[in-house]
Amino acid sequence: MQRKSYGKKPELLNAVLKCGEMKFCEYLVEEDRLIFYDDTLVVKQEIPDYMDYLQKHSAIHPDDRWKMRDFYRGKIRGEAEVRILRGRKTMRLLFRTIPVEGVDAAILLSVIVKDVTKEKKREALLEERAMKDSLTSLYNHFFGKELINEYLKEKDPYATCGMMVLDVDYFKQANDRYGHLFGDQVLVELAGLLVSMFDAKDIVMRAGGDEFVVFLKDISHSALVKKGMKLVEAVRELRFAEREYSITCSVGICFLGENISGYTYDQLFENADWALYRAKENGRNCYVFCDNLHRFELMERDSVPNGNIDIRYLHNDIISTAFEIFEKMSSFPAAMKLLMEVIGYRFQLDRITVVRTDIKNKNAGRQYQWISDSAPEVLDSPKEFTKEDFLTLFQSYDEYQTTVLQCDNMGMYSPDGAALLMQGGAKTVLYAAMYQQGTYTGAISYVVCREKRYWSKQNRKELGEVTKIISVHLARNLEGDRYREMYWTEYDSLTGLMSFSRFRTEAEHLIVGGYAGSHLMLYSDFIGFKYFNKKFGYREGDQLLKEYCSYFMEKLEKEEEFFFTRVVSDQFLLLLPYHKDTDFLGQIEEKNREFERIQSERYPGADIHLRTGVYVVEPGCSSASYAIDAANEARKQITKDSVLTVKLYEDAGENNERKRA
Repeated sequence: MQRKSYGKKPELLNAVLKCGEMKFCEYLVEEDRLIFYDDTLVVKQEIPDYMDYLQKHSAIHPDDRWKMRDFYRGKIRGEAEVRILRGRKTMRLLFRTIPVEGVDAAILLSVIVKDVTKEKKREALLEERAMKDSLTSLYNHFFGKELINEYLKEKDPYATCGMMVLDVDYFKQANDRYGHLFGDQVLVELAGLLVSMFDAKDIVMRAGGDEFVVFLKDISHSALVKKGMKLVEAVRELRFAEREYSITCSVGICFLGENISGYTYDQLFENADWALYRAKENGRNCYVFCDNLHRFELMERDSVPNGNIDIRYLHNDIISTAFEIFEKMSSFPAAMKLLMEVIGYRFQLDRITVVRTDIKNKNAGRQYQWISDSAPEVLDSPKEFTKEDFLTLFQSYDEYQTTVLQCDNMGMYSPDGAALLMQGGAKTVLYAAMYQQGTYTGAISYVVCREKRYWSKQNRKELGEVTKIISVHLARNLEGDRYREMYWTEYDSLTGLMSFSRFRTEAEHLIVGGYAGSHLMLYSDFIGFKYFNKKFGYREGDQLLKEYCSYFMEKLEKEEEFFFTRVVSDQFLLLLPYHKDTDFLGQIEEKNREFERIQSERYPGADIHLRTGVYVVEPGCSSASYAIDAANEARKQITKDSVLTVKLYEDAGENNERKRA
């Protein structure tokens, strides 16, 4: 077959092949034959039945062979980069087609082959340098932040994650005493520890100086708490050869739970950084848990200049707007009026009503109400409801403590109940539950009268959070100075457990809703804890409390659902399911004794004694407060001289009925 293999200027192609470290080959499409030439354009090798050879004998990486096949068949235009296996090394070759005058590419494909291994390694090195911190080889602040924001933007709504911000305590002293080269060594060692402690999927970065950020993907709340404790301990154990120097660190931790979205790196960092500074205030060498996911908003609020209320409230984030309105206005009724008006316009509502519910007397009345120009007032006097209708509503609240009712789907309620819930011409009503000190007090109804409305998860979440804020300030207004410093918190900053206020809300939902038919309420503390603090110091006292929560979370990690909180000081509450045919008291006793033994070995002469009051949550239990009080009463009956550390609450007959009332 007559063909022009390389056009009219073979001397030019020859020069390119010699100077450019390239190879020249041709593929005969109809014959399925590949021909390689040397740099003088003399045939060096021929491979017949190339497609069969490609699959069975080629040095091309198996994952790239499809690319080579499509390239020679004309399905990939221009060029293709493939990997070549050479023993333990991998090369990268770039195949590029070149047009040949007078030759149909469908018959003959002329190709230049270039080794781009060095170029790719150089590109990879430059890319890595752009991503990594030059000293520690961790991600730098810019790239780490980008990775975290990308994850937060695309994460599964059911995924949970956490962030730790840490720095070295008194790091300047290491530089001043031993020099900056040793200071660099400390940072490198700490970086190595972080890499070894966390999973490959986690993002570990150096934020700058001696400050580091760890972003943990797909981690549970309890696992994050334990990680924080282990990190502080591991840093404390770092040693440096030829130097009598040891380091400690302070850590701030922030947790992002299920069905919580819309957060950015900057917001989580502000939350964790707030906790970091609390750790420093607590004496360093410890971790502190961010107790409120809206800490970043509280900090932003502090920078808002004073002035008259303006149109920006209709555009700013609704959560921070609610905080600002309550903080800026001295009159609570005026603040409520303004906030409800802002919410009404923001969500295009017709009516908002703050409904106070009396569960015992089964009636509901309004406390505050805002209406649009076209909506009527409702609930001007208290209205009665049935227990069945109340439980139907209460049990329908979702994870945001909201429920959406539609006018044409009220068959689960009695006629009177439906009329009460959907009064005033309502087409769609979003009810958001209100709690004060963990006790259900009512709901806020967000009403649309003009048409049926679909409420997104994000909308329900926002109104659920706003309702929490209103509940807190409503309680503060009703009770005066008692609630002056009160706000909704998610976590206990010392232990990382859920906050007491959140625990009471979750417990109330389970108990009042009738979901806690096989649950225990445990109330525990340490006998003589103040003497432990006096003997070993408050820092060790805090450490003992952290060890306690870590120990029991580890023991309970197989439980599907339990709620654990620190009430105050050394007092803890635990609500968990149990099997009625098991010796649950004996199991609690065994765990208490084991923890006492472990800590007594750690603190010789400490005389550590746990005690736990237990209440079996029975059907018909009136509230979470009753269950907590019952467990607490049983706890107080245990003394240091008691044989057992666990006491079951026993029904006190008339006294019990009086308490229920």
